[in-house]
Amino acid sequence: MTTKIVYQTVVSGLFLCETDADESPEEPGHFHIPGGAVETPPPESWPGDKWPRWNGAAWELVTRPTASIAESPLDKLKAFLSANPDVEALLNDKP
Repeated sequence: MTTKIVYQTVVSGLFLCETDADESPEEPGHFHIPGGAVETPPPESWPGDKWPRWNGAAWELVTRPTASIAESPLDKLKAFLSANPDVEALLNDKP
């Protein structure tokens, strides 16, 4: 079976990895592209603080996402509320 390389993205369009698309056994020359994958390769390299994101038409470099596993959801909520006092005020305002 013939395959070709395609480029898998996550739901937000961020590049995940290279993967294979298999040729259709019933339609030679047509490939089954996995959901979220694109045929256009991402840039060959990018700065460490950037990451390729497919915007639906082309790759763009966006700020590299970071994840903090150590931060709990409660800590994230506290940080959000302290950065957005108007939201906290709305939550504390009881009718």
